[in-house]
Amino acid sequence: MFKTLSHRTKLKFARHELWAIDFCLRLPFFAIFGMATLWIWFFLPMLPILLLITPLSVFYPLIGASLALLIIAPIFLIFFYWFLRWYFICLTLMFGKPLRAEKKKQEILTRLEKLSAIS
Repeated sequence: MFKTLSHRTKLKFARHELWAIDFCLRLPFFAIFGMATLWIWFFLPMLPILLLITPLSVFYPLIGASLALLIIAPIFLIFFYWFLRWYFICLTLMFGKPLRAEKKKQEILTRLEKLSAIS
């Protein structure tokens, strides 16, 4: 069950990324807004973790801070790398250079083909 749920989630995320990159290529001046729609894939899964750590930080600051350092900090580092990559793609699109966006679109299409072949 979890394998199919994970696979469906990856497939939906890849489709959303494809939609976002197409939006960015169509409207390069508003590329940042297309990229911003992808943030939901980060914030929704982080919500339960934050809801767990927030009360711990209030009542047991040492345990809450330790958990935040061990759990949230690595996740934010991974998200930061992902965010910067998308940001630079949008930035180059705004300056009229679609090469990075086209490369990213091909990456997404390849990943989507692989995921579609599995299902």
